[in-house]
Amino acid sequence: MNQKIKLYDLVASLQSTCYFSPTAWKTRLGLLHKNVQFETIPTTFLQLRGELAQRSGCSDITIPAIELLDGTFIYDSFRIAEWLETTYPDAPSLFTGDGKSSRESQPEHVILGKNYSRLVDLGLGASKSEWAVWYELFFPQQDKLITGDEHRAYFTSDARLGPQGYQKLLALDRQELTRRAKMNVQPLAQILHERPNEYFQGTHPGQVDYIIFGRYAYCRMLDAELTKEIWNDQGEELNEWIERLCQAFDGHAQSLFDNSSTSKN
Repeated sequence: MNQKIKLYDLVASLQSTCYFSPTAWKTRLGLLHKNVQFETIPTTFLQLRGELAQRSGCSDITIPAIELLDGTFIYDSFRIAEWLETTYPDAPSLFTGDGKSSRESQPEHVILGKNYSRLVDLGLGASKSEWAVWYELFFPQQDKLITGDEHRAYFTSDARLGPQGYQKLLALDRQELTRRAKMNVQPLAQILHERPNEYFQGTHPGQVDYIIFGRYAYCRMLDAELTKEIWNDQGEELNEWIERLCQAFDGHAQSLFDNSSTSKN
């Protein structure tokens, strides 16, 4: 039997194929980058806090999480990326952006790439309301996906969102959030304009690209029309970068986008 690593990815319901977690997208693309065979295990918010926490023995487990063949769990997208880099040294490095294997890469080059990746991860890759707008902007779309009384009760609860958090999120100015989201994306478009036909990590894609694409995929899964306005319409080079990653790894991302759209029609 051909066993595979298990990737636990967040869904609104077990009937959904809408994989909207931006952090899980980082790991998904990292696994593909390292040519690691894996299967996706759809996981709801309730399962994350219940079944998965119990099975892993980690009460604070988060998405993404991977389960290795020996039953070991690793979670946190950056921790998983570092594990992939070490465990699969003959595959292209996630951090150098030059297409060379991890084994061939200079340690200082890898460290520099890790620091660059971590900086982007803590900025654009995060959902902190102090500087990010992504969670707030796309919250109404995510809210519509959540079904089932128990699931909705948890998703909308003050325990999860803070006092009156649900009402506050729905009352935010969507136009202002959209404006701020576009401002977040503009520097990305400028970087690619200055380095046409390249990636954020370098001449080849890497962890920085997967962090940024994870944010794009989160938006795309929840609202394709708004995503086009915020991302694709910001410049030809950014749009081309999106298309290259959509078609990478035998069109893996594009297939998920297409199947998600079909499932919601």
